Amino acid sequence: MTVIEEMAGMVVLCSDKTRTLTLNRLIVDKSIIEVFARGVDGEAVVLMAARASRVENQDAIDTAIVGTLADPREVC
Repeated sequence: MTVIEEMAGMVVLCSDKTRTLTLNRLIVDKSIIEVFARGVDGEAVVLMAARASRVENQDAIDTAIVGTLADPREVC
């Protein structure tokens, strides 16, 4: 009964495509990045994506990309 009462007070319930509950936070799994260009590795792709991001807009995807960097100052 407590769970039903708690859910009644929720404004947003996030789930993914498998209908499991999520943390409402995006992450980038660098271990599954595939690069098909010669001479470019996954780290370079993430860095280029971060430099193309606009963190001032507070977009969730841009924030996740920049958050993947070891040092967010690399964006500049």
